[in-house]
Amino acid sequence: MKSDIAILILTTTLVSSSIAGDSASLTSGDGSTHYEHLHFSGRGTPIAHSFNIEPAFTGRDLVATYRHRNGDAVDEQEMELELEWGFTPTFGVIFEMAGIHEDEPGLPTRDGWGDMAVIPRVLLLESERFMLTGQVVMGLPTGSHGFGGDTAIAPGFNSWSDLGNWWTLNSQVAVEHGFDQDSNQLVFGFGLVKTIGSADSHSRCEDGHLHTSMAGLFHLHFEVTGTMGLSGDEKGDTSMEGLIGLSHGLSSSVDLRCGYEFPLSSPSDFDHGIVAGVVWHF
Repeated sequence: MKSDIAILILTTTLVSSSIAGDSASLTSGDGSTHYEHLHFSGRGTPIAHSFNIEPAFTGRDLVATYRHRNGDAVDEQEMELELEWGFTPTFGVIFEMAGIHEDEPGLPTRDGWGDMAVIPRVLLLESERFMLTGQVVMGLPTGSHGFGGDTAIAPGFNSWSDLGNWWTLNSQVAVEHGFDQDSNQLVFGFGLVKTIGSADSHSRCEDGHLHTSMAGLFHLHFEVTGTMGLSGDEKGDTSMEGLIGLSHGLSSSVDLRCGYEFPLSSPSDFDHGIVAGVVWHF
């Protein structure tokens, strides 16, 4: 039954994408169509991806992230792929899937896949200094035994705020319902970003796409994410973690990033972790 639900949701999303088509693309002088990415606000403020918080904007990006977390109980490595696809300037979807390698003392090494997430989203409000997006995270029971198999849904909101002087804030809040354990939890996150450097915000990238370029810019990231149980066995339990990171616009189409993760609450699932990745704008 879970597999049937997962297939139905995924099929519906793919059909929606074919209906939406290329409404967000623009026609260049040679008659070809290209998607217009959003990298700067109307005030010229850079709009950067946070590490662990979904952006309020939806472009056309492929995000590859490697994460290694170490603790007394388990040593875990994860490779996640995230496809962000904007159909129009206001409507898009995100697909997420991760491969996991886990070493635990006294137990055999385990490898597998986490559950796939499908996240349709709609831009609700937009101004030069603020964006608000509504989204629904749908966790599909596609993961390997021991790493997934749960069905969950998490409606929520994501926002982007221009704080001035190239300081920006990405934030998210959602309520996640787990169908298997019949539980609810609050999911939240805040990502402060400081951009340093200078860039030609009106340059055209080498592949001819119409997106603006953040090549040469550096972004400092300070993030706090967490969950709080609202019902079920984990009611009242709070888990929080922090991240300090750096990302860099290597070119108009590629951003590189790395960071350090650490727990902010106790008990925690890990002692420390590193994260590195690449964002490809296409």
